[in-house]
Amino acid sequence: MNLHVTPNTDGADMATVGNEARPVAAAPPAKAVGNLGPARFFAVPGQIVSLVVLVMPLLVALYMSFTDWSPTRGSLAEAYFVGLENYYELLVYDSRFIEAVIRTVLLSAVCLMLEFTLGLGLAVLFLREFRGKAVLFSAFLTPMMILPVVVGYTFWMLFQSNGPINQVIALIAGPGAMPEWFRSAPFAIATVIITEVWHWTPLFFLILLSGLNAVPENPVRAAVILGASPRQVFWQVVLPMLKPVIIVAFVIRAMEVIKLFDEVFMLTRGGPGSATETISLYIYKLAFNDFQLAYGAAAAFLVLIGTLVIINLMLLPVRDQLLEARR
Repeated sequence: MNLHVTPNTDGADMATVGNEARPVAAAPPAKAVGNLGPARFFAVPGQIVSLVVLVMPLLVALYMSFTDWSPTRGSLAEAYFVGLENYYELLVYDSRFIEAVIRTVLLSAVCLMLEFTLGLGLAVLFLREFRGKAVLFSAFLTPMMILPVVVGYTFWMLFQSNGPINQVIALIAGPGAMPEWFRSAPFAIATVIITEVWHWTPLFFLILLSGLNAVPENPVRAAVILGASPRQVFWQVVLPMLKPVIIVAFVIRAMEVIKLFDEVFMLTRGGPGSATETISLYIYKLAFNDFQLAYGAAAAFLVLIGTLVIINLMLLPVRDQLLEARR
């Protein structure tokens, strides 16, 4: 798709083309070939493994969340059933839990918007052909292939007081301008955002570039014939058709960024104080530092419920299209 075109100047209204633009249609479902009934038996081992590895621990954790169990007080069988007490305490009395939830939501929103903006910009740039495009494409995708723990540790070294970033700042603005990245709450939050954006912008870039390449040419050509500028073509024709792709990209990243743990653990451990303590890090501290496994399990299930609600709300604008694609 080429957005860099020479428009006609007949002054035609873009509303018609904008209204006619539709999101990129999903491919029709593949037709079943032959009788696959006996083949379903081959899926049984995988289903059994999923049941044992995923469902059983989930059920045990759910039961645990209704007890007062701690490893320091015997086995789970000896724990007392307390009903919804853990959930009530988390929602009503645990201000640290509420603060961690709010902090995680805000961090997620900032990271998602920055990643989307940068990813979309890169995707638009890569619509053009230029020398070295393949090399740069591979380079831009490299960050998301690195383990989060490695990314967190690498940026922890970069942001040290005598690290490379502060050395560059000292050369430009003098030694007095070097910030203490991990001792100030605003700077610590900035390190988390910078690390997360660097790590996951390539995912938005890849998804959005694929969506842009799938945009049909006809609406774009029609807009050009009506005299639209490249900017009008992009904002009034292309972006509306990219809506499902954008929402799916946000959903995929939202599911991950809400669980933000590795980078924060390696960078700041949630400090200074609790300035960068995400909900995943708080649950980790509850379960493995304070040995409040039942209380931590309740917090984890609240986060799970909240995540499911958020994801379903995000998918509402394209629900009909997703249902149609499944038929």
